[in-house]
Amino acid sequence: MNDFAVVSGLSLMLLLPTATQCQAQSPPVQDPRQIVVGVRWLQDHHRDPSLVVLHVGSSLREYHKGHLPGARFLWTQALVQSAPDRTLDLPSAVQADTVFRNLGLREESRVVLCFTDGNVSPTTRVLFTMEQLGLRGRVSLLDGGLEAWKAEGLPLSQETPMVSPGTLRSTSHQTAVVDAEWIVQHQKDSGVKIVDARTPQFYQGSGGGMPRAGHIPGALNIPFSSVVDSTNKLKDDSTLTAMFTSTGIRTGDTIVSYCHIGQQATVLYLVARHLGHEARLYDGSFEDWSGRDELPVDSGHKGN
Repeated sequence: MNDFAVVSGLSLMLLLPTATQCQAQSPPVQDPRQIVVGVRWLQDHHRDPSLVVLHVGSSLREYHKGHLPGARFLWTQALVQSAPDRTLDLPSAVQADTVFRNLGLREESRVVLCFTDGNVSPTTRVLFTMEQLGLRGRVSLLDGGLEAWKAEGLPLSQETPMVSPGTLRSTSHQTAVVDAEWIVQHQKDSGVKIVDARTPQFYQGSGGGMPRAGHIPGALNIPFSSVVDSTNKLKDDSTLTAMFTSTGIRTGDTIVSYCHIGQQATVLYLVARHLGHEARLYDGSFEDWSGRDELPVDSGHKGN
């Protein structure tokens, strides 16, 4: 999995709603498991007036080669900003509001994110960010992304939809974000599991380009790439549950994930939410932890 974001005929034009079809209504709130939706769900809901499909990609060039009909383009880095000693950070309110306006998002919008070329983690990072900016319960990932849509023989478009400026304003209720101090305070709580989403070699202390190698003491290891199959769809729920259980995660546990810089870990954030756990992200991740000399770093294998 990569770590880093003309159809014609009236029938295809009706496949997904345009911005002008979006009318004010109560914001729909999803079941936690609907944080991931499939192609069939998208087909069943394509006439919902609040639905907005975003093609999350790294370039407009690949967007114009083909996207879901009606999908709007969102650059993978549009809701990312750098900060001192941090590669990734949440955007400012001004940055977020500009992106939301340009995407045509409204208070009632129900968003589905479609990734391309295996870019799962950049897209789950977008999902996490949107949730923290006020869209929690109203943004989902299309399981398998664009390739899953194409595998069903469904049409693509090369047209850019007309979008009216959005009215949605971001909020700053970042309830799922934790920092190093929170980890220190809660890492020994019986109902909290700290999970390292990096691949085993980094978890075990082999390189990684960080100030110190290893992992947060007591952290479990579930590599972000292990929760999807060869088509970049999530593995089935029973398999995912077994993966979590085998590391010592129990029903009702709060899952706090981290990785190198806070991107790969959002895949586990998504899976934890999908399985019904309360999920949080150590946004500074190991880049922040390993750079603090007063915090301990461990090596060795604990978990999958």
